[in-house]
Amino acid sequence: MMANLNLDPRTKIIAFSSVIALAFISKDLLVIAALAAAIMAALLLSDRRGFIIRSLKGMIPLLIIAFLLWSFMHEWSLFQRYESGINLQLGVFMSLRLFLILLTSLGFVATIGMRDLINALNSFKLPYKAVFVLGLTMRHLHTIAEDYKAIKEAQSSRGLELDKGSLFRRIKNYVPVLIPLFVRSIENAERLTLAMELRAFSLNRRGLMGRELKILDLVVIGGFISALILAILHYLFAVI
Repeated sequence: MMANLNLDPRTKIIAFSSVIALAFISKDLLVIAALAAAIMAALLLSDRRGFIIRSLKGMIPLLIIAFLLWSFMHEWSLFQRYESGINLQLGVFMSLRLFLILLTSLGFVATIGMRDLINALNSFKLPYKAVFVLGLTMRHLHTIAEDYKAIKEAQSSRGLELDKGSLFRRIKNYVPVLIPLFVRSIENAERLTLAMELRAFSLNRRGLMGRELKILDLVVIGGFISALILAILHYLFAVI
């Protein structure tokens, strides 16, 4: 998942899917910690480490809350029965699992371009309409975020106080931000539709990855798939 290794987008998708699956399958604290450490090391060596470090700082409160909840309130879990009492080991394990999932997702988004993602998904023979909708949605999330930031700053410069007063008043203060954002989103959708019509865009088109996988890509894919298969077999034999 390192950007400066120039891995194929298909390799990144398989690696991302394998790590997420391992995070849910594995019940060993050391395995989760080793995976998190490996992903962290790979991302810190990539050319997006500045973005990764800034994003990690925002994860700290969420991880602290997860640790406290799973350590002291695990007996109310809806998914699995746990013994009552304080369980710090469970809190550490679940916090590390959450950290691994967030870190892997963050690294995947930071190291793969949208065009490469769409082409890679197409190469897996997925339904083109579904892939196109997914790519279009993810592409416009960034546009909506930028529009929201610009509108919020413009309204704040005009004297609108967004974060003062009671909760109801704060929600009401955001109406002058959300309405222009909604209108801007509709305008962007109309422009996109017009551009697609002018270029005679068809959902029957399908772009495929033209290049072959390199040896490094094959090694990475083989390693992740092997680790996933071993984890599944280990879990199955442990259950039996």
